[in-house]
Amino acid sequence: MTKVGYIRRTNQEETYVHKSEQKRNFNKSFYNMKALIVVDVQNDFLPGGSLAVPHGDEIVKPVIELIEDPTRKWDQVVMTRDWHSYDHISFAKMHNLPDFSPINYKSPLEGDDRTQEGILFPVHCVEETHGSQLVPELLEVQKKMGCFVVNKGYLQDRECFSAFNDIWNFHKTELHDYLHCHDVDEVFVVGLALDYCVKNTAISAAKLGYKTTILQKYTRGFISDEKSMQDFKQELAENNVQLA
Repeated sequence: MTKVGYIRRTNQEETYVHKSEQKRNFNKSFYNMKALIVVDVQNDFLPGGSLAVPHGDEIVKPVIELIEDPTRKWDQVVMTRDWHSYDHISFAKMHNLPDFSPINYKSPLEGDDRTQEGILFPVHCVEETHGSQLVPELLEVQKKMGCFVVNKGYLQDRECFSAFNDIWNFHKTELHDYLHCHDVDEVFVVGLALDYCVKNTAISAAKLGYKTTILQKYTRGFISDEKSMQDFKQELAENNVQLA
């Protein structure tokens, strides 16, 4: 698996894209190109981290086994990281409020009066800190396989759960371009946390046209009651995301 580069818009690139489309159509006539997206398996989301997901450590070994399972035949494996500035808007301390307080986020665009309800979190996954790094076992796999890594949430003025876009759908990461350039049309999403970044990444993928499945065995989340789980499943179904 190789990382994608960025080529300037030239006549040569137009020719390349044309050939890529021919290849994509050829591949689709035989099988779906599959990607595994491993969401935010980082130190701060495991026990002992500043925003630990309950039992998050339980998925580390199974996720690695899933990545390396030869029967899965992944065409691409992508790993994502929450990657915040020290003063990120989602941190409760920046608003002088307790952790997990509700908040109404204002649109970062000037003249846009829209708001979105959100939750403020403890400081977590500050870029280039220990907490923001992939857990050691997964980092070893990433380096060995050369898996593409996508950072998200690095813009200070907006929340971002999905690995594709911020909550306003203004800013886009490079993930969609990467998958498209590698002819991927089906994605499987695992990682942390099921009811936040895993869910939003999967919904974004489905909206972009990918056949999308969350592999629940390889996730953990904050959902703790049956009613919330039923609402969660309904939201996935309404957005064409399968839960397996």
